[in-house]
Amino acid sequence: MSASEGKNKKDKIYWVPLESSPQVMNKIIEHMGVGASVKFDDVYDFDEEILSMVAQPVHALVFLFPEVEGTNIEREREAQSSKDKVSPNIWHMRQTIGNACGTMAIFHALGNNQKTLPIGGNIAAFFDKVNGLSPEDKAKELEQSKEMEEAHRSGASEDQSAAPEADADVDYHYVALTIVDGDLYEIDGGLSVPINHGPATDVLRDGVRVAKRRIAAMEDKNIGFSLIALSSVAED
Repeated sequence: MSASEGKNKKDKIYWVPLESSPQVMNKIIEHMGVGASVKFDDVYDFDEEILSMVAQPVHALVFLFPEVEGTNIEREREAQSSKDKVSPNIWHMRQTIGNACGTMAIFHALGNNQKTLPIGGNIAAFFDKVNGLSPEDKAKELEQSKEMEEAHRSGASEDQSAAPEADADVDYHYVALTIVDGDLYEIDGGLSVPINHGPATDVLRDGVRVAKRRIAAMEDKNIGFSLIALSSVAED
């Protein structure tokens, strides 16, 4: 779970790594103040029959993949090659907190859908506070936010049976995929800018296209991936 460079390990803030679990993520967004009609759920397979069963509308995807040697270098090259095509309306925050990439993906999924999701409470207050700040300055505010740290901890500590130490070395990473101004973006606090994957109309299917490409590039590695959708669902 990469974090932006600039601090030695002993000086860096760490959060407990998240399990790739919709239940964990739902606990976090509930604690943040997101409305009950918004839920994370697993995308179990990429076949159309399975995709058609995912709750709609899908606002964003959280994609978990292994940190394989060279992967982040290639993704940063992609980010740099598309940096002139990044919408000014993208909500992007750098990751300076170690092992926080799961919650960073949640921030990016929510932050880029603020106009369409029922967001209130502490997360709405945080978004208001960092509105207009650079990705680096947003990260500084997050480091100081006890409310957001508590929201992260609500999922990381309560719903994980064997949570690792906060500063554990882990070999997987989370990113968010969502559409902003007609283009699909891969948004990652570990990258200098988001990756523009081009025109898109369907977050789920266009996001799956990107996930499949990432998986194919690592197909010789016997390691896992997961894809989790952020959707609006009917309240009971």
